[in-house]
Amino acid sequence: MENDEVFTIPARRCRRCGGLLTSAQGIKDGYGACCLRKMRQEEKARAELEDQCSLFGEEGQDEGV
Repeated sequence: MENDEVFTIPARRCRRCGGLLTSAQGIKDGYGACCLRKMRQEEKARAELEDQCSLFGEEGQDEGV
């Protein structure tokens, strides 16, 4: 081969799933697009749960006690 060129692609592993990130935004953030979306959904669900109250008391209590 006459054109043996070597090139590098900057890459990094996702902090959440360990997948390979090659996009500039993924490398900058440290997370892939899917993992960022899932983390935002989980945070939104967690925030919604904080605003709720239960009529039945704490979850860990036994019934009939």
